[in-house]
Amino acid sequence: IQTFEATLKEVVQAKRLSQSKMTKLTENALKCMDHDTQLVSVLYRTHKTLSPAQKISSLYTFDALARAAKHQVTKHNVSADAASEKGNCATFLLKVEGVLDGLFQDMLSLDHPDAKEKSKKIVDIWVKSNTFPSAVLARLSKLVKDAFDQGAYHVHTCSLSIFHLRNPFIFPSEWFRHCENVN
Repeated sequence: IQTFEATLKEVVQAKRLSQSKMTKLTENALKCMDHDTQLVSVLYRTHKTLSPAQKISSLYTFDALARAAKHQVTKHNVSADAASEKGNCATFLLKVEGVLDGLFQDMLSLDHPDAKEKSKKIVDIWVKSNTFPSAVLARLSKLVKDAFDQGAYHVHTCSLSIFHLRNPFIFPSEWFRHCENVN
């Protein structure tokens, strides 16, 4: 676990993602699946301490590890045994599911120009590859969609303010008529 954590920090704190470091991280994680709870804890705890740009790299590590675990589950027909004290790739995915809402809420609230788009990209990849159950993916898709809708509303509101500043004698009702004519 200590090697995994050290490699994780190297990956997410680097100026740009390195495929070789990501591969090394994935290999370390797959060797530590017996300690799935600790892996997820280290992943999420580390994510929460990072800068916005580093959090995007962290999101990519969640993606790489989740897809690697899903590949192992599918390839070796691994199942989650709740009675077992040892973790595996299937239980790892279940535990990652437990932090996904918080992870994506954090990503979507970041003041970083790429955060929403990268989050949407990861959810789209997971939907296509069935990385998580459909109910989980539907929930994440809705979170992302709502974040984009909220952003569109924010732009709409700002447009009203800018329009009103440029045309101080025009009332909001006239602005809405102006919008209808423009669209």
